[in-house]
Amino acid sequence: MSSTDCPDREALVQATMDRVITQYRESDNLLGVIRYDVGAIADAHLAACKIPSAFDLDTAAGEQLTFIGERLGWPRCHCVCVTPPVFGFSCGTANPNHIVLGFCKDVVWADCQAGGTGDLCLADDEVYRGYVRARRFQVLQHYSIDDLQAAARFIWGPSAFAVSMGRGKACAAPGRALTSREEQELPLAFRVLPFAPGIARFVHRGVANSFGFGSGWGGFCDGSEWFCPTFIDPLACA
Repeated sequence: MSSTDCPDREALVQATMDRVITQYRESDNLLGVIRYDVGAIADAHLAACKIPSAFDLDTAAGEQLTFIGERLGWPRCHCVCVTPPVFGFSCGTANPNHIVLGFCKDVVWADCQAGGTGDLCLADDEVYRGYVRARRFQVLQHYSIDDLQAAARFIWGPSAFAVSMGRGKACAAPGRALTSREEQELPLAFRVLPFAPGIARFVHRGVANSFGFGSGWGGFCDGSEWFCPTFIDPLACA
């Protein structure tokens, strides 16, 4: 039941007041006491009526949404690797998980210092809701490629897709360019997406349709690009 299905407070109170027998209807004091007490009961009834919608995954917000996520084993904050900036010359698209800086900066040589750890929190309700929806597939052990794609679309939107690579490997792809924040959240996405236990996880970062043969693949001369999956370990600090 949604909150819009709950009865009107005044209608609840008036329905009870209409049942007061005739000889007591002339006593304003008694009617006032009855109306006050019935109003308190109506408030409790409406509060209980709204509980299901407050904890509905589609409509919950704030602490209620956090409660749902925690019950499903997916809190808002997660421990992630923090890679120190390395010395070099940046080219191509910047990656917030691998920061390259130049001279006179607080940097280290690549592979010469282990990264640390920090917390990454999904503070935005709609972003967090997408992750919690994806988490449901894991909890229910729905591990098909269709399930993986559906879960990925809760996180990245309708452009996301999933591909079975065979031999114990599967790939999830956003199907679009990720924002800087989404790049930081990528390890979290691959922790929550429903890859079956033992299946190696890969990400494809292409934004165009992938070239191939058969339904769902791109062809010649239509802007398609090679399918280039990259292995990802969402729990490792590389």
